[in-house]
Amino acid sequence: MIPMPDITLEPLAAPAPQTTTDQVFETLYSAVVSLKLPPGAKVSEAEIAKQLDVSRQPVRDAFFRLSKLGFLLIRPQRATLVSRISERAVLNAAFVRTAIEAECTRLATERRTDEDIARLRANLQRQEQALGVEDAGVFHGLDDAFHRMICTIAGHAHAWDLIQEQKAQMDRVRFLTLSEKRRRDVRAEHGVIVDAIASGDPDEAERLMRTHLADIRRVVSQIRHDKAAFFEEERP
Repeated sequence: MIPMPDITLEPLAAPAPQTTTDQVFETLYSAVVSLKLPPGAKVSEAEIAKQLDVSRQPVRDAFFRLSKLGFLLIRPQRATLVSRISERAVLNAAFVRTAIEAECTRLATERRTDEDIARLRANLQRQEQALGVEDAGVFHGLDDAFHRMICTIAGHAHAWDLIQEQKAQMDRVRFLTLSEKRRRDVRAEHGVIVDAIASGDPDEAERLMRTHLADIRRVVSQIRHDKAAFFEEERP
């Protein structure tokens, strides 16, 4: 068991349109995905509440939501732990995400407007600017915004909510791969996807999206080899 890391979580801003529980959840979600709270780490309701200057109830509620995503292992009368990564869960999530997003990409290609393409290209420009930023989380957020935008253009913004639930298990692996080189590769892949959507070629746009999303299946075994302590022991 890894003791709770000495991390600094930003105090919650108030007032805000989100509930306190939502803010705590998003703060902890980001800390888990970015590995500030690494797999196997012990987490404490009391310590989190103190750091965020909130009562323990919203922390308890956020812990429950994180446990439903498979991020926390809550055990009665025992320490709550950040769960280790399941390679099988990552691959299952990648399958579901690809199925949903491939269809959204086709629909986005058929329904896109000039304004939609302009928004996608503006996001690409922000991705370009984020390549040299030390905090990989900046690029990670723009990456998510790019994919969310495609679902919205397709007319199925709710699909991103389904993807978000599924991809939680993928996000830690994705973050581990976000070297500067990988960020540049991702930016380039996003660029050709936008070009295919703009040209009105749904077959090519879907093919490029499938290839882009398949990378997680290619790298997860290598990441598991390199970061074995972060992963569960998979049973046959």
